[in-house]
Amino acid sequence: MDAKYKEWEEKQKQIDAELAHIDITKEPPTEEPARQMYFIKKARQIVLKKAQELGRPLFSCLVTFGCEMNAERKTA
Repeated sequence: MDAKYKEWEEKQKQIDAELAHIDITKEPPTEEPARQMYFIKKARQIVLKKAQELGRPLFSCLVTFGCEMNAERKTA
């Protein structure tokens, strides 16, 4: 395995560990990044359920464009 893959794999393990403690039956958090992690876990659950229904793996892609509330980008 190359170094970039090992780095990616380690990051995935960290994310999985964080997601394990999130209860998606409750209301989503209001603060970031806890809110993002809540919806990541919820999306994973939806994709897994659909994959099981179809009997094949599914994949998803999320594209972000940055945060418009970033203080450095605010205009007067």
